[in-house]
Amino acid sequence: MKAIFDDIGSFPLPGGITREWVSENVSTKEYEELIQRTFLLKAKVVQCPNYPQFQDMIEQFMSIIRNPEYQEDAYLVSRKHAVIREVEAIKAMNYKSDIRVCITGPFELYYREFGGVIYEDILENIAISLSRFATNAMSLNVCSLSIDEPSLGINPELQPSAEQLRLAYEPFSFDVDIQIHLHSPLYYTQLLEVEEIDVFGVEAARDEKVLEFIDEEELSSAGKRIRTGVARSDIDSIIAEFNAKHNVNAWKDAELSVKAVNEIENVEIIKKRIEKAYDKFGDMLAYVGPDCGLFSFPTQESALKLLENVRRALEVLEWIT
Repeated sequence: MKAIFDDIGSFPLPGGITREWVSENVSTKEYEELIQRTFLLKAKVVQCPNYPQFQDMIEQFMSIIRNPEYQEDAYLVSRKHAVIREVEAIKAMNYKSDIRVCITGPFELYYREFGGVIYEDILENIAISLSRFATNAMSLNVCSLSIDEPSLGINPELQPSAEQLRLAYEPFSFDVDIQIHLHSPLYYTQLLEVEEIDVFGVEAARDEKVLEFIDEEELSSAGKRIRTGVARSDIDSIIAEFNAKHNVNAWKDAELSVKAVNEIENVEIIKKRIEKAYDKFGDMLAYVGPDCGLFSFPTQESALKLLENVRRALEVLEWIT
């Protein structure tokens, strides 16, 4: 079984559109059409594309969860209000192919709202609320549900107990692959016993040594699989490297920014990363794609070039035909 090509979610806005415009227009037809157009761009390339995540990853969910008009209890949103606007836009297209749905994780939301001292009743309500957003997305053909937890393993103030891990992830019992996207592999061992998690997502393109922290025998014994980044998303470094090499400023030239991505993250480099990951994990390698979201890329065209190069690398390997 060959790994599936997905993407993390965030994507550059078209020229002339800002995050402020997004926050003011989330409920409008114009925003719905923006989501649909951008999603179809990704869907032409990516096997399991994530909805375009243009909103702030915290407020996208917390602005709804903390709204007392939508709550059944403190930080427990009713199911009818647990709606991902972007998912609803894709439903409106009557889209039938695979889609990846990402949600910001319960620990990330809790930490941003309350800090490192964990009150379990509130954590549990946030987790149940997030599971309701996921439930409402399941009428689409969801290939994987990804829980984004960037602070786990990075922030020393966030040290949940085994019971708190259970409370946070127990509500995510769905008949799809449940990924957890970790920005550091240091915490994965504490999550091996969490039954609901199927796939660990790690960022390994920028620093391939990250894969050395993952023990394939532990992973196999726990019945888990892995999603690894095979294309860098640190666009500042990519363009800086290109600029230094060619004595240009690709930030000021849209065409040059595409060339920078195509040169620094070329098909052969990405192919070698995929091969290295497969050599280590074999069939436990479930998903591949960019390390992280692509919102900071200068243009949609430069972000698409990265996705296209991942696709071409997989085609060379005959993982996609």
